[in-house]
Amino acid sequence: MSDVRCMIATPAPLTTLGLAGDGDDLDVLVAIERSFGLSFKDEETSSWETVGDFYEAVLSKLATTVIQGKCSTSMAFYDVRRFLRSRGSAGVIRPSTKLRDLTRIRQAAVLKALAQETETAPVPLTLGGKTFLGIALLIFGIAGLLASHSPIMAVLSAMGIVAGWVVVRSGVASFGTMSVGDLSTGIALSNFAVFAAKGADARPTTVWRIFRDLLAREAGVRPELISRQTRLLA
Repeated sequence: MSDVRCMIATPAPLTTLGLAGDGDDLDVLVAIERSFGLSFKDEETSSWETVGDFYEAVLSKLATTVIQGKCSTSMAFYDVRRFLRSRGSAGVIRPSTKLRDLTRIRQAAVLKALAQETETAPVPLTLGGKTFLGIALLIFGIAGLLASHSPIMAVLSAMGIVAGWVVVRSGVASFGTMSVGDLSTGIALSNFAVFAAKGADARPTTVWRIFRDLLAREAGVRPELISRQTRLLA
């Protein structure tokens, strides 16, 4: 009897991050510099062509170690948990606990206060499906208002704009489905230098993982598809 194996195709690594060089590349550079506590001059960045070039430049400026340190995500989780408890969140707080079940404070206010208290860089706001629904209502409302030829159509379009604005504000304020673990991961990702100074893992393999995940977040791609040969610009 022949040995029949189920073959699962593995996605090929990305050939390019798709950065257009119109400012999106600067956003990626700033995100990396902030997380790793580094600064690069224009003459340094001009020679980079691949993700590997960028990574080697980051590695050359860091004090890495061969000894395994603490998990930065776990360290961030304990910071988040202490913060939430100081704001009145009771009960058991696990990585899987949804933030919407712990606080009614607006997302932006929580992220700002948390960053100030833990002396970390704030993580980006999370825009869920509700926010995009509101944006769609705004677009259709504005388009309808510009194209309206009757008072009724103008009123309906104006109502759509108001409704869209309300939904957008509500969506931005809410944490949606974000969990405590999601927030902790985002904080650790955006603050490598902060946690490394407190004993977090700073081995080259960990630096690569965090570097790659940051690139993936900024470029909107899957981290496992990024290799050192992946080109930075489209």
